[in-house]
Amino acid sequence: MKVRSLSVWPRLACALLLGLAFAPAACRHFEYVSTKPLDDAGFSFSSIQQIEQLEPTKEEVAELVTAARGGVSESACVDLVRIARGQKRHFAEGDAVAALHAASIADPTILELARLRQVTSWSGEAQAIRLTGISDRVIVAVAQRRAASQPVPAGASLAHMKDAGVSEETLVELVSRGITDTDAESIVWRKKRGWKDEQILHDFPPKS
Repeated sequence: MKVRSLSVWPRLACALLLGLAFAPAACRHFEYVSTKPLDDAGFSFSSIQQIEQLEPTKEEVAELVTAARGGVSESACVDLVRIARGQKRHFAEGDAVAALHAASIADPTILELARLRQVTSWSGEAQAIRLTGISDRVIVAVAQRRAASQPVPAGASLAHMKDAGVSEETLVELVSRGITDTDAESIVWRKKRGWKDEQILHDFPPKS
C-alpha cells in the first residue's frame, strides 16, 4: 500500500509544474485594464460600461482616446470596437479615424469604412478628395468596390469629373458601374463639350 501511495507524488508534481507554467498566461488573460483615460477624455459612464463589456486592451483604450479627441463621437467609438470584435481583431485605427473626421467625413461613413476594412487606406486620400467637394456617398461607393477588389477611378479622376459638372448621383452610378481612370478622361471630355449626364450614363453601361 505504501508503494502505491508513493506513485501518486510524481503525478502531483507534474500537475503542480503545469499549473505554475500556465499561471502567468492566466494572469495576463485577466490583466486589469483601466478605463480612466476614457473618463478623462469625456466618455459617459454608459459608453465606458459598453466598452468594458467588450474587454478592451490598454492599447485600444489609448486608440479610443485618440479618436475621441479627434472629434469622433463616443457612440461611434463604441461601434468601432464592436466592428473590430466582429472582425476578430483589436481596434487600432485611432489616428486614422481622427484624420477622417478632420476631413469632415461623417461618423456613419467612418463606421461603414470600418466595416469594409477601408479606414486606413482612406485616411490620407479622403482629406484630399473632400477638398474637391466629393461627398461621403461617393467615398462609400468607391470603398465598397475597393473592398471587393474591383476597379475604381482614382481620387483625382473623381475630382476632375466633378469639376467638369458631373452630378453626385451620376458619379455614384458611374463608380458602381466600374469606370476606370481612362473612362473618367473620356467623361470629362464629353462634359466639356456639353454632354448631359443621361448621355454619359448611356455611353458607359455597367461593366460585366
